[in-house]
Amino acid sequence: MVLLLGINVLLRYIIKKPIKGTVELEEFLLVILVFFGIAYTAIKKRHIKVDLVLKRLPESAQSVITSVTSALSIGLCVVMTWQIVVYAQIRWANGAKSIILDLPLFPFIFVAAFGSALLGLAMLVEFLRSLAKVSQNRKWLSLGLYFGLILILFISLVFLHPPPEAMAFIAFGFLIFFLALGMHILFVMLLLGFLGNSYLHGFKAGLYHIGTAPYETIAEYSLCVVAFFVLMGFIASKAGISRDLYSTSYHWLGQLPGGLAMATVLGCAGFGSICGDSFATSAVMGTAALPEMKRYHYNPKLATGSVAAGGTLGTLIPPSIAMIFYCIITGQSINELFIAGILPGILLTSMFMFVIFGQVRLNPQLAPPGPKRRFKEKIVSLKGTWAMLLLFVLVIGGIYGGFFTPNEAGAVGACGALLIGLAKREINMRKLNEALVETGQTVAMLLIILVGAIMLGYFLAASKAPLVISNFVVDLSVNRYLSLSLILLVYTFLGCVMNIVPAMIITLPIFYPTIIGLGFDPIWFGVIMVIIINMGMITPPIGMNVFVIKGVAKDIPLETIFKGILPFLVAMIFCLIILTIFPQIVLFLPSLMK
Repeated sequence: MVLLLGINVLLRYIIKKPIKGTVELEEFLLVILVFFGIAYTAIKKRHIKVDLVLKRLPESAQSVITSVTSALSIGLCVVMTWQIVVYAQIRWANGAKSIILDLPLFPFIFVAAFGSALLGLAMLVEFLRSLAKVSQNRKWLSLGLYFGLILILFISLVFLHPPPEAMAFIAFGFLIFFLALGMHILFVMLLLGFLGNSYLHGFKAGLYHIGTAPYETIAEYSLCVVAFFVLMGFIASKAGISRDLYSTSYHWLGQLPGGLAMATVLGCAGFGSICGDSFATSAVMGTAALPEMKRYHYNPKLATGSVAAGGTLGTLIPPSIAMIFYCIITGQSINELFIAGILPGILLTSMFMFVIFGQVRLNPQLAPPGPKRRFKEKIVSLKGTWAMLLLFVLVIGGIYGGFFTPNEAGAVGACGALLIGLAKREINMRKLNEALVETGQTVAMLLIILVGAIMLGYFLAASKAPLVISNFVVDLSVNRYLSLSLILLVYTFLGCVMNIVPAMIITLPIFYPTIIGLGFDPIWFGVIMVIIINMGMITPPIGMNVFVIKGVAKDIPLETIFKGILPFLVAMIFCLIILTIFPQIVLFLPSLMK
């Protein structure tokens, strides 16, 4: 996919003849990538779920609940596969073809059906494993009771015939319930979307949506940008660009109070500018930085806090996967939101470094200064930044200058990262294969969630619940900033318990109309929302980014990591206040594009 689009860009500028039907080819390839990858991703346990309640239950209870949720997931896969096959047959009979290349569509729809069937088999394996544990623990009675309670509750709700708006709120309650029990987010949204659409429009309508949504959602050219930027980040990591960035930052800042921690934050900002994901930034930079800070006797609280906070910069400084999804869901310009994140990213990075400097000034024992470097050594160390700067200029400069679309910029950036890795002799076939497989898993995991979101979105739109909530908040006789604060509190909580992408997918259809109704700029809110969810991801007691750091620093207690994060949370709150008082910081660069 990357090579095709990269060659297309070259041909467009060199001989003025781009490859015919590139958009259609990319859509078909994306369908193959996602649906051939979802089952493998499930086997590797990469699909997103929120098991905060589940993992605190006894093992026997976990087995019972997993059996139930897996059985529901298998049933959804069976229905979805059946209806996708029906949809493929209809398109085959109608002779449906692509517009430019005149290729038949039904083979690619069958690919979606095949992938859904494989996903069902993967869930069957999970079901049988959990069922085996249930039989060992003799919890069959609990399993039956659990099924019965859910069935009775659902039947009772149907017989009550609540109005559509009330049904939407009930569905949202079930959403939280099933997520808390560890059911995959994809299947939760598919289940509620299918049942909701069937309730409002009839069973045939529910079947129609679950059959058409998978292919029609994924076969979308705008989604290819996710795959390209994810691949660029993984190749950049394999090419040692993050290591070089950290080394350069350390040469310049290591001798200052807390210099190694400040270098870590600066390295996170640099890697975030070519990665786009906070989890990946935290994991990669944590692996590089934490051993070094331990060697120089940094306090574990400061060391882990700086890595966890710095990792959040990965979704703020463009390119950002979260920003891409925000624009896909809301219809805003990816170009504008990318550019809007630059100045806030610089501001938050500076505030994090100031927090480190201030802490060490007050308590020098937190971070002994590193060895002093001669100016010549510092200058020589700058050679470690050329790869990051080149990629940043290539991608963001290309978008800002109007040379590339975001999709093309992602493809060119991925090609550039590969060429840099080859030039540095850091990339071999093994590392390239690892980057491709990890990209496939990540892309399949992220994009398949959109299928569930579309299903749930059909139901929510038909119920008019988002409009009811929006009108209620807008009509409240309170200051609009109070309403904004309440919305941001919700996002803070969501950031604690899940990744930023599913948090946006679930809530934006509800909160985005409210934000527009309150008169806030959608580009400004996109940046604010990214910061606030990232804040939730490092907020005690369940910030998800903290567990990434814990996975790298296994010998450091969670309590220590959370204590180290608190000063950075204060910095993020101040950053939000500044950006709210002075929204021009966010909107200045996008205004120049216009």
